[in-house]
Amino acid sequence: MNKGFLYILLVMFFLGISIPIGDYAMRTVPVWLFTALTLAVSSIVLLPAAKRYDKVKWRKLGRNNYYGIFMQALFTCVLYTVFLLYGLTYTNVISAGIINSMVPAIVLLLSFFLLGERLNMRKIIAITLAILAVMVMEVVGVEPNQEASWLGNIFMILAVVSLAMFYVYAKKFAVKIAPITMAAGLCVIGLIMTLPMAIYEAFSFDWSSLNSSLWVMILAYAFSGWILAYTFTYLGMPKVPASTVGMATAIIPVTATIIAVLFLGESLSLFDGVALLMVIASIFIAETNNHSKIDDVELEPQKETI
Repeated sequence: MNKGFLYILLVMFFLGISIPIGDYAMRTVPVWLFTALTLAVSSIVLLPAAKRYDKVKWRKLGRNNYYGIFMQALFTCVLYTVFLLYGLTYTNVISAGIINSMVPAIVLLLSFFLLGERLNMRKIIAITLAILAVMVMEVVGVEPNQEASWLGNIFMILAVVSLAMFYVYAKKFAVKIAPITMAAGLCVIGLIMTLPMAIYEAFSFDWSSLNSSLWVMILAYAFSGWILAYTFTYLGMPKVPASTVGMATAIIPVTATIIAVLFLGESLSLFDGVALLMVIASIFIAETNNHSKIDDVELEPQKETI
């Protein structure tokens, strides 16, 4: 098996694990404080690792590289994570996993409007399927006592857009830095950006509630959502085509759903199952390399850039 493909599979697996972990932690720990704590743990682990394995010299990275790290940290460490965690306080893990798997469809739309890439009929069908999946889950399958899930899913969609913006930005402005150094830079800058709000929440937080189980969750999220996910992302991306990354995104909702059902006692409804299959189908339709006549119809993008 191609090492790059294996790395990307591991990334999606770890991201899927991080969703139920975050859901468990959000029952006790405030969003910004939890984010800062996990980023602090990740920074403590990654900074020495970058020094040892990448032989990084932080002062010599240059302004452009630091700008690239800052923007990627903003989209992922801050916006994606905060929206994800806020979303998990209002919706369930299964819904969160399904919405997270919409990333390839959102990337297609953003690439059309922001990067000037073309949309063919195959991609339009994929986007439509992904949108219909959320409608099936939240319009047809909604129950009368689940009004709060709408707010949660709005946060989740904002999280997906933030993550998609990260991929669009990385595609437009590639930053050539060693994988562990890149992961360390993202976590450190993300920690700096989240620290003010985390300090504010820390004053009103009941620290006695931070028991051993929650510390395990903080460590688990730091390793699954940050250290391992980011390191394997930057190890795998140069070795595989973008289509492989897009298709691998289907692992996120599957992993999150399995863990939620087995360990968190959540149930998979018929509508959740249909929505899950629709989103996975949209990923394969969008990213497959098998061209057919349906690909011949293309839309011209608007001339906009980020």
